[in-house]
Amino acid sequence: MQKEFGMHKLNILNLATTDQGGAGIASLYFNEIFNKAGHNSVLLVKKSKLKNRNVIVLNNKTLFSLNRILSRLKYEWKKLKNKRYKDGLYDPKYAFFNEDESKQYISAIKILDIIPFKPDVIVVHWVSNFINSKTINELAEETNTKIFWLMMDNAPLTGGCHYPWDCKGFHSDCSNCPAILSASKKIGAYKNLALKKEYLPKNIEVIACSEIDYIRANKASIFKDKTIHKILFPIDETIYKPLNKSIAKRFFGIDSNKKVIFYGSLSLNDIRKGGQYFLESLSILQDLLKKEGKSLNELIILIAGNGDKRHFDRIEIPIIYTGYLNEERLIKAYQSAEVFVSTSIEDSGPTMVKQSIMCGTPVVSFEIGIALDLVRSGQTGYLTRPRDSKDLTKGIKTIIELEQNDYKIFSDNCRKIGLKLFSTEKQTTNFLKVMDS
Repeated sequence: MQKEFGMHKLNILNLATTDQGGAGIASLYFNEIFNKAGHNSVLLVKKSKLKNRNVIVLNNKTLFSLNRILSRLKYEWKKLKNKRYKDGLYDPKYAFFNEDESKQYISAIKILDIIPFKPDVIVVHWVSNFINSKTINELAEETNTKIFWLMMDNAPLTGGCHYPWDCKGFHSDCSNCPAILSASKKIGAYKNLALKKEYLPKNIEVIACSEIDYIRANKASIFKDKTIHKILFPIDETIYKPLNKSIAKRFFGIDSNKKVIFYGSLSLNDIRKGGQYFLESLSILQDLLKKEGKSLNELIILIAGNGDKRHFDRIEIPIIYTGYLNEERLIKAYQSAEVFVSTSIEDSGPTMVKQSIMCGTPVVSFEIGIALDLVRSGQTGYLTRPRDSKDLTKGIKTIIELEQNDYKIFSDNCRKIGLKLFSTEKQTTNFLKVMDS
Protein backbone atom coordinates (compact mmCIF):
# COMPACT_ATOMS: atom_id res chain seq x y z
CA MET A 1 0.00 0.00 0.00
CA GLN A 2 2.81 2.38 0.79
CA LYS A 3 4.51 1.85 -2.55
CA GLU A 4 1.21 2.14 -4.40
CA PHE A 5 0.74 5.69 -3.16
CA GLY A 6 4.42 6.56 -2.91
CA MET A 7 3.96 7.58 0.71
CA HIS A 8 6.65 7.49 3.36
CA LYS A 9 6.33 5.37 6.47
CA LEU A 10 4.00 7.23 8.82
CA ASN A 11 4.31 7.55 12.59
CA ILE A 12 0.71 7.33 13.79
CA LEU A 13 -0.44 8.13 17.33
CA ASN A 14 -3.89 6.83 18.30
CA LEU A 15 -5.56 8.09 21.47
CA ALA A 16 -8.37 6.23 23.26
CA THR A 17 -9.65 5.91 26.80
CA THR A 18 -9.41 2.12 26.63
CA ASP A 19 -8.84 -0.78 24.28
CA GLN A 20 -11.75 -2.67 25.87
CA GLY A 21 -15.43 -2.67 24.88
CA GLY A 22 -16.80 -1.96 21.42
CA ALA A 23 -15.10 1.39 20.77
CA GLY A 24 -11.89 0.28 22.49
CA ILE A 25 -11.59 -2.91 20.46
CA ALA A 26 -12.19 -0.87 17.30
CA SER A 27 -9.34 1.48 18.28
CA LEU A 28 -7.07 -1.50 18.89
CA TYR A 29 -7.90 -2.96 15.47
CA PHE A 30 -7.39 0.43 13.80
CA ASN A 31 -3.94 0.61 15.36
CA GLU A 32 -2.98 -2.88 14.22
CA ILE A 33 -3.98 -2.49 10.57
CA PHE A 34 -1.47 0.32 10.08
CA ASN A 35 1.33 -1.64 11.70
CA LYS A 36 0.54 -4.51 9.36
CA ALA A 37 0.62 -2.03 6.46
CA GLY A 38 4.22 -1.18 7.33
CA HIS A 39 3.73 2.01 9.34
CA ASN A 40 4.68 2.81 12.94
CA SER A 41 1.43 3.02 14.90
CA VAL A 42 0.89 3.09 18.65
CA LEU A 43 -2.30 3.28 20.70
CA LEU A 44 -2.09 5.29 23.91
CA VAL A 45 -4.84 4.36 26.38
CA LYS A 46 -5.76 5.33 29.90
CA LYS A 47 -6.57 1.76 30.91
CA SER A 48 -6.25 -1.74 29.51
CA LYS A 49 -6.34 -5.39 30.54
CA LEU A 50 -4.31 -6.54 27.56
CA LYS A 51 -0.60 -6.79 26.84
CA ASN A 52 0.23 -5.54 23.36
CA ARG A 53 3.56 -4.20 22.19
CA ASN A 54 1.80 -1.52 20.14
CA VAL A 55 -0.32 -0.28 23.06
CA ILE A 56 0.98 2.09 25.72
CA VAL A 57 -1.04 2.02 28.93
CA LEU A 58 -0.96 4.91 31.36
CA ASN A 59 -1.22 4.49 35.10
CA ASN A 60 -2.07 6.90 37.89
CA LYS A 61 1.58 7.84 38.47
CA THR A 62 1.91 8.79 34.83
CA LEU A 63 -1.40 10.55 34.64
CA PHE A 64 -1.77 12.51 37.81
CA SER A 65 0.08 14.53 40.35
CA LEU A 66 -1.08 14.02 43.95
CA ASN A 67 -3.49 16.94 43.56
CA ARG A 68 -5.01 15.40 40.46
CA ILE A 69 -5.40 12.07 42.22
CA LEU A 70 -7.22 13.73 45.10
CA SER A 71 -9.34 15.72 42.67
CA ARG A 72 -10.26 12.55 40.80
CA LEU A 73 -11.18 10.69 43.99
CA LYS A 74 -13.36 13.61 45.05
CA TYR A 75 -15.05 13.59 41.66
CA GLU A 76 -15.68 9.83 41.80
CA TRP A 77 -17.12 10.13 45.32
CA LYS A 78 -19.42 12.93 44.23
CA LYS A 79 -20.56 10.89 41.24
CA LEU A 80 -21.25 7.90 43.47
CA LYS A 81 -23.07 10.04 46.03
CA ASN A 82 -25.36 11.56 43.43
CA LYS A 83 -25.93 8.17 41.78
CA ARG A 84 -26.16 10.12 38.57
CA TYR A 85 -29.02 8.68 36.58
CA LYS A 86 -30.80 7.04 39.52
CA ASP A 87 -31.23 10.39 41.22
CA GLY A 88 -32.53 11.98 38.05
CA LEU A 89 -29.60 14.22 37.15
CA TYR A 90 -29.27 12.81 33.63
CA ASP A 91 -31.46 10.94 31.19
CA PRO A 92 -29.52 7.69 30.67
CA LYS A 93 -30.57 7.23 27.04
CA TYR A 94 -28.27 10.10 26.00
CA ALA A 95 -25.16 8.55 27.61
CA PHE A 96 -23.99 11.91 28.96
CA PHE A 97 -20.50 10.83 30.07
CA ASN A 98 -18.52 13.98 29.25
CA GLU A 99 -19.54 16.10 32.23
CA ASP A 100 -16.72 18.64 32.39
CA GLU A 101 -14.79 19.60 29.26
CA SER A 102 -12.56 21.93 31.30
CA LYS A 103 -11.06 18.99 33.20
CA GLN A 104 -7.67 18.12 31.72
CA TYR A 105 -6.39 14.65 32.61
CA ILE A 106 -3.03 14.73 30.84
CA SER A 107 -0.93 17.29 29.00
CA ALA A 108 0.35 17.07 25.46
CA ILE A 109 3.94 17.29 26.76
CA LYS A 110 3.40 14.22 28.91
CA ILE A 111 1.89 12.30 25.98
CA LEU A 112 4.79 13.18 23.69
CA ASP A 113 7.29 12.17 26.39
CA ILE A 114 5.73 8.72 26.62
CA ILE A 115 5.40 7.75 22.96
CA PRO A 116 8.44 6.45 21.02
CA PHE A 117 8.35 8.87 18.08
CA LYS A 118 7.25 12.28 16.87
CA PRO A 119 3.87 11.63 15.26
CA ASP A 120 3.13 12.46 11.64
CA VAL A 121 -0.57 11.79 12.25
CA ILE A 122 -2.68 11.84 15.42
CA VAL A 123 -6.04 10.06 15.51
CA VAL A 124 -8.45 10.76 18.36
CA HIS A 125 -10.87 7.88 19.02
CA TRP A 126 -13.30 7.42 21.97
CA VAL A 127 -11.60 9.57 24.61
CA SER A 128 -14.19 10.36 27.30
CA ASN A 129 -12.63 11.24 30.66
CA PHE A 130 -9.13 11.12 29.16
CA ILE A 131 -8.42 13.55 26.32
CA ASN A 132 -10.20 16.91 26.17
CA SER A 133 -10.14 19.66 23.55
CA LYS A 134 -7.41 21.60 25.37
CA THR A 135 -5.07 18.59 25.21
CA ILE A 136 -5.88 18.15 21.51
CA ASN A 137 -5.04 21.80 20.94
CA GLU A 138 -1.74 21.43 22.80
CA LEU A 139 -0.86 18.41 20.67
CA ALA A 140 -1.53 20.43 17.52
CA GLU A 141 0.70 23.27 18.72
CA GLU A 142 3.53 21.00 19.91
CA THR A 143 3.65 18.72 16.88
CA ASN A 144 2.33 20.86 14.01
CA THR A 145 0.92 17.67 12.55
CA LYS A 146 -2.37 16.40 11.17
CA ILE A 147 -5.04 15.53 13.72
CA PHE A 148 -8.18 13.53 12.91
CA TRP A 149 -11.16 12.86 15.15
CA LEU A 150 -12.55 9.44 14.28
CA MET A 151 -16.20 9.35 15.30
CA MET A 152 -17.07 6.21 17.29
CA ASP A 153 -20.34 7.89 18.27
CA ASN A 154 -21.57 11.49 18.45
CA ALA A 155 -19.63 12.71 21.50
CA PRO A 156 -17.27 14.82 19.31
CA LEU A 157 -20.27 16.89 18.14
CA THR A 158 -21.98 17.65 21.43
CA GLY A 159 -21.68 19.26 24.81
CA GLY A 160 -21.50 15.91 26.59
CA CYS A 161 -23.90 13.29 25.27
CA HIS A 162 -22.82 10.41 23.06
CA TYR A 163 -26.23 9.92 21.43
CA PRO A 164 -28.32 13.02 20.67
CA TRP A 165 -31.43 11.18 19.44
CA ASP A 166 -33.75 13.84 17.95
CA CYS A 167 -32.07 16.73 19.75
CA LYS A 168 -30.67 19.37 17.41
CA GLY A 169 -28.88 21.31 20.13
CA PHE A 170 -25.46 20.47 18.68
CA HIS A 171 -26.46 22.39 15.52
CA SER A 172 -26.02 25.55 17.59
CA ASP A 173 -24.83 25.68 21.22
CA CYS A 174 -26.29 22.71 23.19
CA SER A 175 -28.25 25.04 25.48
CA ASN A 176 -31.27 23.63 27.33
CA CYS A 177 -29.83 20.13 27.00
CA PRO A 178 -32.54 17.43 27.32
CA ALA A 179 -29.99 14.93 28.64
CA ILE A 180 -29.48 17.01 31.80
CA LEU A 181 -32.59 16.80 33.95
CA SER A 182 -31.36 19.04 36.74
CA ALA A 183 -32.33 22.63 35.85
CA SER A 184 -29.36 24.08 37.71
CA LYS A 185 -26.91 21.94 35.71
CA LYS A 186 -28.35 22.35 32.20
CA ILE A 187 -25.84 25.06 31.38
CA GLY A 188 -23.11 22.42 31.63
CA ALA A 189 -23.64 21.17 28.07
CA TYR A 190 -23.51 24.75 26.75
CA LYS A 191 -20.22 25.40 28.59
CA ASN A 192 -18.72 22.13 27.39
CA LEU A 193 -19.47 22.81 23.74
CA ALA A 194 -18.22 26.39 24.04
CA LEU A 195 -14.90 25.13 25.44
CA LYS A 196 -14.56 22.58 22.65
CA LYS A 197 -15.16 25.28 20.06
CA GLU A 198 -12.56 27.49 21.74
CA TYR A 199 -9.81 24.89 21.93
CA LEU A 200 -10.22 22.48 19.02
CA PRO A 201 -7.51 23.16 16.43
CA LYS A 202 -8.68 24.94 13.31
CA ASN A 203 -7.13 22.30 11.09
CA ILE A 204 -8.55 19.24 12.87
CA GLU A 205 -10.36 16.96 10.43
CA VAL A 206 -13.28 14.66 11.16
CA ILE A 207 -13.82 11.10 9.98
CA ALA A 208 -17.39 9.78 10.14
CA CYS A 209 -17.87 6.03 9.78
CA SER A 210 -21.50 6.00 8.62
CA GLU A 211 -23.82 8.15 6.55
CA ILE A 212 -25.87 9.22 9.57
CA ASP A 213 -22.77 10.42 11.42
CA TYR A 214 -21.50 12.16 8.28
CA ILE A 215 -24.80 14.06 8.05
CA ARG A 216 -24.72 14.96 11.73
CA ALA A 217 -21.08 16.09 11.55
CA ASN A 218 -21.90 18.41 8.67
CA LYS A 219 -24.74 19.95 10.70
CA ALA A 220 -22.71 20.33 13.88
CA SER A 221 -21.81 23.91 14.78
CA ILE A 222 -18.43 22.79 16.18
CA PHE A 223 -17.34 21.43 12.78
CA LYS A 224 -18.87 24.01 10.45
CA ASP A 225 -15.44 25.12 9.19
CA LYS A 226 -13.78 21.70 9.38
CA THR A 227 -13.02 19.10 6.70
CA ILE A 228 -15.28 16.07 7.16
CA HIS A 229 -14.57 12.70 5.57
CA LYS A 230 -16.71 9.59 5.39
CA ILE A 231 -14.86 6.25 5.60
CA LEU A 232 -16.63 3.10 6.76
CA PHE A 233 -14.75 1.38 9.57
CA PRO A 234 -13.12 -1.84 8.30
CA ILE A 235 -13.91 -5.44 9.18
CA ASP A 236 -11.33 -8.22 8.79
CA GLU A 237 -12.64 -10.08 5.75
CA THR A 238 -10.18 -12.93 6.29
CA ILE A 239 -11.95 -14.13 9.44
CA TYR A 240 -15.45 -12.66 8.98
CA LYS A 241 -16.41 -14.75 5.98
CA PRO A 242 -19.13 -17.16 4.83
CA LEU A 243 -19.10 -20.81 5.83
CA ASN A 244 -21.35 -23.69 4.88
CA LYS A 245 -24.33 -23.17 7.18
CA SER A 246 -24.75 -26.85 7.98
CA ILE A 247 -21.19 -26.92 9.34
CA ALA A 248 -21.66 -23.70 11.32
CA LYS A 249 -24.96 -24.88 12.80
CA ARG A 250 -23.29 -28.02 14.14
CA PHE A 251 -21.13 -25.73 16.29
CA PHE A 252 -24.27 -24.82 18.28
CA GLY A 253 -25.90 -28.24 18.03
CA ILE A 254 -28.53 -27.03 15.56
CA ASP A 255 -30.03 -29.31 12.91
CA SER A 256 -29.05 -28.25 9.40
CA ASN A 257 -32.69 -28.12 8.26
CA LYS A 258 -33.66 -25.43 10.78
CA LYS A 259 -33.68 -21.70 9.97
CA VAL A 260 -31.70 -19.58 12.44
CA ILE A 261 -32.62 -16.04 13.48
CA PHE A 262 -29.63 -14.43 15.19
CA TYR A 263 -29.92 -11.52 17.62
CA GLY A 264 -27.37 -9.97 19.95
CA SER A 265 -27.58 -7.38 22.71
CA LEU A 266 -25.80 -6.69 25.98
CA SER A 267 -29.17 -5.90 27.54
CA LEU A 268 -32.73 -6.14 26.29
CA ASN A 269 -33.53 -3.30 28.69
CA ASP A 270 -31.25 -0.87 26.85
CA ILE A 271 -33.72 1.53 25.22
CA ARG A 272 -31.16 2.50 22.57
CA LYS A 273 -30.84 -1.08 21.35
CA GLY A 274 -34.61 -1.51 20.97
CA GLY A 275 -34.92 -5.01 22.41
CA GLN A 276 -38.66 -4.57 22.95
CA TYR A 277 -39.17 -4.42 19.19
CA PHE A 278 -37.42 -7.74 18.72
CA LEU A 279 -39.68 -9.32 21.32
CA GLU A 280 -42.77 -7.82 19.70
CA SER A 281 -41.70 -8.99 16.25
CA LEU A 282 -41.14 -12.55 17.47
CA SER A 283 -44.61 -12.61 19.00
CA ILE A 284 -46.12 -11.36 15.74
CA LEU A 285 -44.04 -13.84 13.73
CA GLN A 286 -45.13 -16.87 15.69
CA ASP A 287 -48.79 -15.85 15.45
CA LEU A 288 -48.48 -15.48 11.67
CA LEU A 289 -46.79 -18.84 11.30
CA LYS A 290 -49.46 -20.53 13.42
CA LYS A 291 -52.23 -19.06 11.27
CA GLU A 292 -50.45 -20.38 8.19
CA GLY A 293 -50.20 -23.84 9.76
CA LYS A 294 -46.41 -23.81 9.88
CA SER A 295 -44.36 -25.47 12.59
CA LEU A 296 -42.49 -23.15 14.94
CA ASN A 297 -39.93 -25.92 15.43
CA GLU A 298 -38.58 -25.23 11.95
CA LEU A 299 -36.95 -22.12 13.42
CA ILE A 300 -34.28 -21.48 16.04
CA ILE A 301 -33.65 -18.13 17.69
CA LEU A 302 -29.99 -17.69 18.60
CA ILE A 303 -29.49 -14.97 21.22
CA ALA A 304 -26.05 -13.66 22.19
CA GLY A 305 -25.39 -11.43 25.18
CA ASN A 306 -27.53 -10.93 28.24
CA GLY A 307 -30.69 -12.58 26.96
CA ASP A 308 -32.73 -12.78 30.17
CA LYS A 309 -35.02 -15.76 29.65
CA ARG A 310 -37.87 -14.05 31.48
CA HIS A 311 -38.25 -11.67 28.54
CA PHE A 312 -39.06 -14.60 26.26
CA ASP A 313 -41.66 -16.38 28.39
CA ARG A 314 -44.34 -16.01 25.71
CA ILE A 315 -42.15 -16.97 22.78
CA GLU A 316 -42.81 -20.53 21.63
CA ILE A 317 -40.13 -20.62 18.92
CA PRO A 318 -37.15 -22.61 20.25
CA ILE A 319 -34.38 -20.39 21.65
CA ILE A 320 -30.68 -20.98 22.26
CA TYR A 321 -29.03 -18.55 24.67
CA THR A 322 -25.30 -18.38 23.98
CA GLY A 323 -24.30 -15.78 26.58
CA TYR A 324 -21.25 -13.69 25.74
CA LEU A 325 -19.52 -14.87 22.56
CA ASN A 326 -15.82 -14.52 21.91
CA GLU A 327 -14.87 -13.57 18.37
CA GLU A 328 -14.58 -17.15 17.10
CA ARG A 329 -18.01 -18.12 18.42
CA LEU A 330 -19.54 -14.83 17.25
CA ILE A 331 -18.39 -15.50 13.70
CA LYS A 332 -19.87 -18.99 13.86
CA ALA A 333 -23.18 -17.45 14.96
CA TYR A 334 -23.31 -15.23 11.87
CA GLN A 335 -22.29 -18.12 9.66
CA SER A 336 -24.99 -20.39 11.08
CA ALA A 337 -27.81 -17.86 10.78
CA GLU A 338 -30.17 -17.25 7.88
CA VAL A 339 -30.71 -13.70 9.13
CA PHE A 340 -29.26 -11.29 11.68
CA VAL A 341 -31.74 -8.88 13.27
CA SER A 342 -30.70 -5.42 14.48
CA THR A 343 -33.21 -3.33 16.45
CA SER A 344 -31.08 -0.32 17.41
CA ILE A 345 -33.11 2.88 17.33
CA GLU A 346 -30.20 5.27 17.97
CA ASP A 347 -26.75 4.17 16.90
CA SER A 348 -23.65 5.05 14.90
CA GLY A 349 -23.29 1.31 14.15
CA PRO A 350 -23.90 -1.26 15.30
CA THR A 351 -20.75 -3.12 14.29
CA MET A 352 -22.71 -6.38 14.26
CA VAL A 353 -24.48 -5.26 11.08
CA LYS A 354 -21.14 -5.00 9.26
CA GLN A 355 -19.91 -8.28 10.69
CA SER A 356 -23.03 -10.11 9.53
CA ILE A 357 -22.87 -8.60 6.04
CA MET A 358 -19.21 -9.61 5.67
CA CYS A 359 -20.13 -13.16 6.71
CA GLY A 360 -22.70 -13.28 3.92
CA THR A 361 -25.68 -13.25 6.29
CA PRO A 362 -28.55 -10.91 5.33
CA VAL A 363 -29.61 -8.30 7.88
CA VAL A 364 -33.03 -7.03 8.91
CA SER A 365 -32.67 -3.65 10.56
CA PHE A 366 -34.39 -0.37 11.28
CA GLU A 367 -33.29 2.57 9.13
CA ILE A 368 -30.63 3.51 11.67
CA GLY A 369 -26.85 3.93 11.77
CA ILE A 370 -24.64 1.83 9.51
CA ALA A 371 -27.68 -0.07 8.22
CA LEU A 372 -28.45 2.95 6.03
CA ASP A 373 -25.13 2.33 4.25
CA LEU A 374 -25.29 -1.45 3.93
CA VAL A 375 -28.77 -2.95 4.24
CA ARG A 376 -30.58 -2.81 0.92
CA SER A 377 -34.04 -4.31 0.76
CA GLY A 378 -34.21 -7.02 -1.85
CA GLN A 379 -30.41 -7.30 -2.02
CA THR A 380 -28.65 -7.65 1.34
CA GLY A 381 -31.60 -7.88 3.67
CA TYR A 382 -34.56 -5.74 4.62
CA LEU A 383 -34.56 -2.14 5.86
CA THR A 384 -37.60 -1.35 7.98
CA ARG A 385 -39.31 1.70 9.36
CA PRO A 386 -37.90 2.64 12.80
CA ARG A 387 -39.81 1.30 15.80
CA ASP A 388 -42.19 -0.63 13.57
CA SER A 389 -42.38 -4.19 14.90
CA LYS A 390 -44.78 -5.30 12.16
CA ASP A 391 -42.41 -4.14 9.44
CA LEU A 392 -39.53 -5.80 11.30
CA THR A 393 -41.52 -9.04 11.33
CA LYS A 394 -42.19 -8.70 7.61
CA GLY A 395 -38.47 -8.37 6.99
CA ILE A 396 -37.57 -11.42 9.07
CA LYS A 397 -40.30 -13.51 7.45
CA THR A 398 -39.21 -12.39 3.98
CA ILE A 399 -35.63 -13.57 4.52
CA ILE A 400 -36.34 -16.89 6.25
CA GLU A 401 -38.87 -17.84 3.55
CA LEU A 402 -36.58 -17.19 0.58
CA GLU A 403 -36.08 -20.11 -1.78
CA GLN A 404 -32.58 -21.58 -1.66
CA ASN A 405 -31.41 -19.99 -4.92
CA ASP A 406 -32.84 -16.60 -3.99
CA TYR A 407 -31.24 -16.77 -0.58
CA LYS A 408 -27.86 -17.52 -2.14
CA ILE A 409 -28.17 -14.35 -4.22
CA PHE A 410 -28.81 -12.33 -1.04
CA SER A 411 -25.87 -13.99 0.71
CA ASP A 412 -23.52 -13.42 -2.23
CA ASN A 413 -24.65 -9.78 -2.41
CA CYS A 414 -23.77 -9.30 1.27
CA ARG A 415 -20.24 -10.58 0.82
CA LYS A 416 -19.68 -8.57 -2.37
CA ILE A 417 -20.87 -5.34 -0.75
CA GLY A 418 -18.78 -6.05 2.34
CA LEU A 419 -15.63 -6.51 0.29
CA LYS A 420 -16.42 -3.46 -1.80
CA LEU A 421 -17.28 -1.04 1.00
CA PHE A 422 -15.41 -1.97 4.18
CA SER A 423 -12.77 -4.64 3.72
CA THR A 424 -9.64 -4.01 5.76
CA GLU A 425 -7.36 -3.63 2.73
CA LYS A 426 -9.66 -1.20 0.96
CA GLN A 427 -10.38 0.95 4.01
CA THR A 428 -6.78 1.04 5.17
CA THR A 429 -5.97 2.43 1.75
CA ASN A 430 -8.75 5.03 2.10
CA PHE A 431 -7.55 6.11 5.54
CA LEU A 432 -3.97 6.42 4.30
CA LYS A 433 -5.08 8.55 1.36
CA VAL A 434 -6.70 10.99 3.78
CA MET A 435 -3.80 10.93 6.22
CA ASP A 436 -1.12 11.50 3.59
CA SER A 437 -3.01 13.98 1.41
